[in-house]
Amino acid sequence: MAILNIAITGASSGLGAALAGAYAAPGTQLYLAGRDAARLAAVASAARGKGAVVVESCLDVTDAAAMASWVAGAGALDVVIANAGVSGGPGRGNVEAADQIRRIFATNIEGMLNTVLPALAARVPRVVVVGSIAGMIALPSSPAYSASKAAVNAWVMASAPGAKREGVTLTLVRPGFIRTPMTAANPYVMPGLMDAQAAAARIVAGVAAGRGVITFPWWLAVGAFLADLLPKAVFGKVPGKG
Repeated sequence: MAILNIAITGASSGLGAALAGAYAAPGTQLYLAGRDAARLAAVASAARGKGAVVVESCLDVTDAAAMASWVAGAGALDVVIANAGVSGGPGRGNVEAADQIRRIFATNIEGMLNTVLPALAARVPRVVVVGSIAGMIALPSSPAYSASKAAVNAWVMASAPGAKREGVTLTLVRPGFIRTPMTAANPYVMPGLMDAQAAAARIVAGVAAGRGVITFPWWLAVGAFLADLLPKAVFGKVPGKG
């Protein structure tokens, strides 16, 4: 039986942990990366309990050299999932703190590139990038997050045709609100909030089907697109959006 080799970043909690659990099975080798060693060990242990072979690494995706070594050290990978991401908002003020903005951009954009570029160079057949429906709309409640995900969404979709010519299928995932430690702190209503396991199941199914873009729930994506057409003076007054 052929071994399926899958690498996942941000695997110590939330959607990354759920993806590890969804892929864990006999015949699968998982390379899991995350910043929290204790939580990562727990995720790895659960995956081993399902029959997977697991190699966990405590890494920060903002470390380009470490990420390049991680991808290269995994050998012949079948799938790389760039999932790691962080969020935030203005808090009690009107403008996000500068250090938070830089941290979000460093993780969500640079961290994604630190994962994906080595995978593209290695010609990993399937590279999956977790963007967000938040990248389809300029959210006053989380400016840096929505801006970073807009960059991720656009870069993946623009890069996919070229990657395909190099033998790599580049897939963009644009989920809505997922119940994770990251969203637990959100002080506003999150329509369509779903469990991480349900989101992971949709992603796994979409990847298996060979889809280039996986967006869910579709109605939230349509709503985000239409809401972004509103004048910003109006949109900024929508409850929960500013």
